[in-house]
Amino acid sequence: MIIDTAATPPLKLEDLELVTRHRGWVGAVWRSRNGRIGMIVVALVVVAGILGLAGVTPYGPAAQDPNAVLKGVSLSHLFGTDQFGRDVFSGAMQGLGVSLEIAALSVLIAGVIGSLGGIIAGFLGKWTSAVIMRATDMLFAIPTVLFALAIVTALGPSIVDSSIAIGVGWAPIFVRVVRSPVLAMRESDFVKAGRVLGYSRWRLLFHHILPNVTGVIAVQTSLALAWAILAEASLSFLGLGPPPPIASLGEMVSNSSSLASIAWWTLAGPSLVIVVAVIGFNFLGDGLRDASDPRTRTR
Repeated sequence: MIIDTAATPPLKLEDLELVTRHRGWVGAVWRSRNGRIGMIVVALVVVAGILGLAGVTPYGPAAQDPNAVLKGVSLSHLFGTDQFGRDVFSGAMQGLGVSLEIAALSVLIAGVIGSLGGIIAGFLGKWTSAVIMRATDMLFAIPTVLFALAIVTALGPSIVDSSIAIGVGWAPIFVRVVRSPVLAMRESDFVKAGRVLGYSRWRLLFHHILPNVTGVIAVQTSLALAWAILAEASLSFLGLGPPPPIASLGEMVSNSSSLASIAWWTLAGPSLVIVVAVIGFNFLGDGLRDASDPRTRTR
């Protein structure tokens, strides 16, 4: 078999460095015990959530069976059934998918706005930093859940509105987390060398500063995903999550709280899913933090 090497574009040095860097990060996270646990748990959670959104569940999340009302845990119903005969496990899978969708959108909003704000505030300084940090302090004065509650109440309960509410509330945390390392790098030798060579501010920001804070952003993203799942569950528990017939973990916990004394599985199932998802992302964040520490990676 003859391969036309002329038709195959050569591998650039930048592409090789990018592949090597990604493999190094994945390997560093996997070598960490917490990171290894987090990667496994998050992978299982994401797969279950995707299957739940795609409708690949043992039963229909909203399908009612009058002959299977309040059935306990069994092989046919892993989390039992609720007062309408609905399979709790199937509903939890769909609710997990909705929670992950809202968490991903909200963290994307918070990460983009907060990271750009932190980089600009830390690098430019002066009045730009003062304006951004004062706006951040104002948002910090309002609890994130209450801020999201006010926005969802004003805009209405939906996946997009919940994502915007949680994302805007979490953006100040990214601003503060990213701004601190940027302040230190602003006076580093490679930034001074770039200024001497005549590099523009935007080139220094996006080609030199941003790649050096990706580790901090990755750690904060993993932790923010865990908190976003909790925030979405809190909004759904208060009745401000996605409207029915879409299942939601917080709504399932709220509806089953009155049945806990006679059907504990209706409360334990969705609560367990929330706990496992939050713990998985927290463990993954610990692994990313260890991987971003040069001393840990050297060991």
